[in-house]
Amino acid sequence: MKKTAMFRELLKKDELIVIPGAPTALLARVVEKAGFQVVYVTGAGLANMNFAMSDFNLITMSENLEIAKRINDAVSVPVFADIDDGYGGPINVYRTVREYSKAGIAALQLEDQRSPKRCGHFEDHEVVSIREMVAKIHAAKDASTDPDLVLVARTDAISATNSFDDALERGAAYAEAGADVIFIEAPTTLDQIQKIPGAIKAPTLLNLVEKGKTPMISNEQIGRMGYKIALYANAVLKASVLGVQNLLSYLKETGTTDGCDGTLMISSKERHELLDKEFYEELIKRYG
Repeated sequence: MKKTAMFRELLKKDELIVIPGAPTALLARVVEKAGFQVVYVTGAGLANMNFAMSDFNLITMSENLEIAKRINDAVSVPVFADIDDGYGGPINVYRTVREYSKAGIAALQLEDQRSPKRCGHFEDHEVVSIREMVAKIHAAKDASTDPDLVLVARTDAISATNSFDDALERGAAYAEAGADVIFIEAPTTLDQIQKIPGAIKAPTLLNLVEKGKTPMISNEQIGRMGYKIALYANAVLKASVLGVQNLLSYLKETGTTDGCDGTLMISSKERHELLDKEFYEELIKRYG
């Protein structure tokens, strides 16, 4: 089954889809091996992990696409990719979606921030008009080479206009324009979080950012409220950095990494299994 069709099948089921983000192909495989059904390619995570840059719209479409392709090739589950604002106006969105769709990415997230965009939990946002975002959604739907591609439309209106009602209006308009899932970024209260699913005639997504603007609630609560997707965009990235920091502190303090296998680092056996070492050894034998 195509990955786009796999994602659509998940959307039809009753249970909440919990999606961790992964900024590299290897970490995407770790997410898959942990049993998650979808991997999110986070724009912030790609900028942070691969370029050591903050999320200020500094990475180009082609740079992000290349990494998304690597991630998609590394896993068998659907990949859901962040394409920021589509890297320009509607015709830029058209080309962006065309390229990601040809690469077999299952779902794309398009947002209504005005360029240069930034992380939804930063400050100083601006959003384009509803009319412009609707045009971008139409361009995205027309551009896809796969009719099963899932389009997620995100609005940053809560932060940009300080109006929850504006965010709901935009979410409804984007759903009517053809977006498959609506993502209202950075609700700031539990009351706002609870109101979103009932106000939107489309599946909804909640983004959980540790110490961000949105209160942290459990997946059980998120599912009961009626959300379809719970997104943990950069938890894996932050855990990875902390793990490396802990290992380097140990090395600096003790002068060795002896004894760290299976504690501060994965074992060599697990590493080889994760990277299909045995499969490639069999290929060497077959063709040698």
